[in-house]
Amino acid sequence: MLGNHTLSLVMPCRNEEDHLATLIDTVPAYYDEIILVCNASTDGTYDLAQSLEAGNPRLQALRDDRTINGIGYGYAHMTGIAAATGDLIVCADCDGTYPIDDVPRILDDMTRRGLDFVSCSRYPADNIPWKLQLGVRTLNAEILMLYGLRIHDSLSGMWVFRRDVAPELQLSEGDWNLSPQIKLNAYRYLGRRFGEVHIRQRVRSGSSKQRYLVTGLRHLAWIAKNRLVG
Repeated sequence: MLGNHTLSLVMPCRNEEDHLATLIDTVPAYYDEIILVCNASTDGTYDLAQSLEAGNPRLQALRDDRTINGIGYGYAHMTGIAAATGDLIVCADCDGTYPIDDVPRILDDMTRRGLDFVSCSRYPADNIPWKLQLGVRTLNAEILMLYGLRIHDSLSGMWVFRRDVAPELQLSEGDWNLSPQIKLNAYRYLGRRFGEVHIRQRVRSGSSKQRYLVTGLRHLAWIAKNRLVG
């Protein structure tokens, strides 16, 4: 518990066996529950998650192996969010890059600004390759042009939001496109209750599951299509 809030941490996992136990050991004590959602892992991630669950009353290990073109990132998030019971939900990737210990500061900022949903922006940044920064800036520009939303990090994988607004987000994308969808839907349905908070990305554990060029082009197409049909 953090102040008067109960916290659920939702983390999608794929092939994170090598560092999963270490990551769970670093989760701050104020998280009331940790929900790991294993998706299409080909190593022992799910078996390890179940083993860790047996010795950790905060931990819940779930499995959702649905994918679109081999990617189930969005499905894993939706499954974890649906299972969460805390009044605040923190979503973060399971590679250690996001500062889940920075939530007290983020929550203070949410309270001060009257926000119900915060996307944690990694930009501006000096520790992220320029090619990735260029890709995100391109998507940010597309979102500004099509939606009128000025956003710094359209692909952040860390979000903090009140559980009672989760149904308003109307999530449906099972692949990487859940990342832009959750922000655009929060902006669309929550209005001024949506905002960004700056964070600093850390060095990742394990290898990336993304093919950046292919993923980026799919994001570009999805953002445009979503605007046309939205």
